[in-house]
Amino acid sequence: MKILVCIKQVGDDGDMNRFDAHALEEALFIKEHSDNTMPEPVSVDIVTAGPSTAEKIIRRAFGMGADRGFHIVTENSDYISSFVTAFGLSAVAKKTSYDLILTGIMSEDMMAGQTGPMMAKILNLPCATGVIKIFLPLTGKTIKVEREMENGFRDGLVILLPAVLTIQAGINTPRYPCLSNMLSANRKQILSLSSEDLFWEPIRARESCIGMEDPEKARTGRVLEGSVADKAAQLFSFLREKNLI
Repeated sequence: MKILVCIKQVGDDGDMNRFDAHALEEALFIKEHSDNTMPEPVSVDIVTAGPSTAEKIIRRAFGMGADRGFHIVTENSDYISSFVTAFGLSAVAKKTSYDLILTGIMSEDMMAGQTGPMMAKILNLPCATGVIKIFLPLTGKTIKVEREMENGFRDGLVILLPAVLTIQAGINTPRYPCLSNMLSANRKQILSLSSEDLFWEPIRARESCIGMEDPEKARTGRVLEGSVADKAAQLFSFLREKNLI
């Protein structure tokens, strides 16, 4: 079984997106607990799209236990179209017959939650978002998952493989890279790819960022003063005024 995990570099420190770290941990957990149940060994590959500094998170993924790494080298930009990213990641995924593709549910910086579902559409694969549990053992043909819904509900699905899953935080606790893996991580080769290696012509974005701004403060507070009885009366009056009681 071959698993591909999509990771992203975020933040001023250039760390791995924490949602992607949960996706990687889940892939490594499957690898460690499925060797006796799968018809072939489980391997975990990593792919990221980003500037040259993104090699840092691939090395960290090696330290956690990943087997191979692919790096789509892009120009450093404040905004990269989710569609362009998904198309690039999908091009790498097409080079190998992956049984399972995992991504974080969203990135910490943009929080769009679009890349995983877009990859599924491009690759014409089934997709489950917000996955909070993966049931083992796997059969090699299907995967059983639970996904988080609104209002605390969960949705149970049995999905044909290959498939794309976006992983929600809370599904696991990502491990720290171990020393022996980190020592060997620097010796592992990362396959670097450019857009020209993947496409005949540049991929045009389907969406654009027209601006970003901090949200305006909309909430105000009211301090209740006086005795306990006075405060209770003020609170009662306020709740009645807002039709809350």
